[in-house]
Amino acid sequence: MLRKFARPVFLFLFTMLLVPLKGQSDAQKLDEYFARKMLKADVIGLQAASVSQGELVWHGSFGLKEWQTGKEVNDSTLFQIASCSKPVTSLGIMLLYDRGLLDLDADVNSYLPYEIRNPHYPDQAITLRMLLTHTSSLRDDWDTLYPLYTLPEGGDSPLELSYFVREYFEKEGAYYKPEKNFAREQPKSSYAYCNMGYATLGVIIEEISGMSFPEFMRKEIFTPLGMYNSYWHLKDIPHDNIARPHRMRPSTKKDPHDPEVLNHFGYPSYPDGQLRTTVQDYAQIVKLMVNSGRVNGEPFMKASTIKEYLEVPFPEVDKHSAHCWNYNEFESTLYYLLMPRLPSHTGADPGIATVVSIDPENRRGGIIFSNSPTLTFGGQKIFYQEMMKKLLRVF
Repeated sequence: MLRKFARPVFLFLFTMLLVPLKGQSDAQKLDEYFARKMLKADVIGLQAASVSQGELVWHGSFGLKEWQTGKEVNDSTLFQIASCSKPVTSLGIMLLYDRGLLDLDADVNSYLPYEIRNPHYPDQAITLRMLLTHTSSLRDDWDTLYPLYTLPEGGDSPLELSYFVREYFEKEGAYYKPEKNFAREQPKSSYAYCNMGYATLGVIIEEISGMSFPEFMRKEIFTPLGMYNSYWHLKDIPHDNIARPHRMRPSTKKDPHDPEVLNHFGYPSYPDGQLRTTVQDYAQIVKLMVNSGRVNGEPFMKASTIKEYLEVPFPEVDKHSAHCWNYNEFESTLYYLLMPRLPSHTGADPGIATVVSIDPENRRGGIIFSNSPTLTFGGQKIFYQEMMKKLLRVF
């Protein structure tokens, strides 16, 4: 993936920055580091943040939020963060659990107005904890899900969350396909990443709280944590400072390809990946995790709930899968030779790449959002390893 906007000039300028300037602050050095690395990774736009000792100590914004217009990313630019939304959705479930309003080991049907059962194992319950850990035996049918992305026309999905989940899992539903929506393996016997499990968690939040999912998240999560620039739907965003997703196409010197600028899009299973936010807002989630459930020194959730949140409940099924977070998120032996095994999450959707890692023991964390994916091994190494390593070790 090669970016072609005034590349020689940019390379010259950032090569000059390789030599640290006398008197530079640590923050300035980080700014220059990420500006250089972003160019080497061929990323269109980027936000990054570092949490250290439980506080947000640095954040930066780089590149373009839209290739065609040349508009630059700033600290208030929203990024759609794909599956890095899942830790936010799961936090809503853990908050209800913390308040004693649900049982993680209860049958999901205890909280739903309709029944979800794997038709291959109709007598076996699927629990909330199984949904959180991707061990539920529910499956994503991408022949159904991907065509429901609003990529061609843009905008939010017209399908309502609860309706869609019902029609996907309930017999005779419009999207019910027993051989594609459910595994042949029984619940809690294997790990398989499932977006529809998190869409179901969103419905459960609505049923227990009596509020829409976005309303609950705003009232109970975003406002208390000071996340005032986070939105689930485009229709709720009061400005147009949103990074456009970009689909990158392999290029060569003889055949350069500009990136394809995509429409802002949505989908009906949105609690699994549609959050638009900033790294500064998301840092409040990371701070909560590494500060044992405290916000500005005051308890928001019990420390025991945060501890359980980060534990692996079914090691006999998957020894790395915690409640949403995963200690093997990068699925690479080489990666973990160079990086510690930390609870992490990545996100990928058309034109989107994101990653967050937290280090509860040392009260650190790193967050990276981009509006373009990396296509090369070198770019991925920079994005997921070198940048994250830097964020976890600053100050």
